[in-house]
Parts: sequence; C-alpha cells; structure tokens
Amino acid sequence: MGEIFQLVYFSEAADDLSYTDIKEILEVSRTHNAKAEITGLLIYKDGHFLQLLEGQEEKVRTTLERIRHDDRNYKVKILIEGPAKQRLFPTWSMAFHDGDIASNPNPAVEKLFTAPKTMKPADILPLLQSFRDHTDEFH
Repeated sequence: MGEIFQLVYFSEAADDLSYTDIKEILEVSRTHNAKAEITGLLIYKDGHFLQLLEGQEEKVRTTLERIRHDDRNYKVKILIEGPAKQRLFPTWSMAFHDGDIASNPNPAVEKLFTAPKTMKPADILPLLQSFRDHTDEFH
C-alpha cells in the first residue's frame, strides 16, 4: 500500500455555510476519498473546520488543493503534514463530528479549537485519535 501520509488543517467556514452545505461536503468527500483511498475525520465547530486526511501523499495533496479552491472555506492553515506509521481512521472515508451539538460534548473538541494553530503535532494527533470510538457519521 505504500507509506501513509497524514495532513491536518484548520480553516474558517464561509459565513453563509449551512448544514446542507456540510452534508454535501461530506457526501462528495466520501466519494472522492473512497476512490483515492483517503481516510480521515472532519470536525466542525463555531464556523471552523479541522480535518485530518490520510493516504498516499500525492492524493492527499491533490485533495487539499481541491479544498483550498472550495469557496465554502478559507484561510486554510496546515497544522501537521508528514509520514505516519499507520492510519488513525483506516475504515472511514470521512468521519464527521459536529462540535456545535450541546448534547455531544467532547473535551478533545474544546482543546483542538481553543488554540489549534499553536498546538504541537504531538498534542493534536492523540486528540484526533480519541474520536475513533465517539464520532457520528453524519447522514
């Protein structure tokens, strides 16, 4: 399968982004990601996205470029990029966690969205990994 490449970015959502838009983003990304053998996690909270993409480096970077050109988000800031020993989400073409649902509190979301641009990669990846057992697929 080759070396796994992980990329985590943080971005701001467009002001007029709706849950219909998020659902569409997830449907399209799951289709693209399944074909490109990319897995990962998308978290949305307070008008911001944090996303982990993992797979073959060239395919992950192509996916990131598509995201950068999508007008539903902007100010894409890469937090982590590099090789990984294994995927954190090997079976999820794109898991989703809604950080705005009050009935679904997660301390990892609060930490990730408090200061994502200043956190160290060694702190971010374990927080993302904690979602494996708690993430809702958004349908």
